[in-house]
Amino acid sequence: MSLYEQINDEVTLMDAGEQKWIGQDLPLEAMVAVELLLQDLAEDQQIKIRRKNHEKQSGLKQVDRILIEKL
Repeated sequence: MSLYEQINDEVTLMDAGEQKWIGQDLPLEAMVAVELLLQDLAEDQQIKIRRKNHEKQSGLKQVDRILIEKL
């Protein structure tokens, strides 16, 4: 199962109004693609992106996890 399928399945199994952090256990390199996937889901009005957490260790301030809410 691909990372995208796994995330999509997680979103599908969430209840309406439920919030969840996505990306806590993923490498920063993967988060760029995950962020784009979640933006697509938000545009399709399946989820709402509540918050993006930026890492501080590398100095690049890349997104390392995203809080979503199922609509």
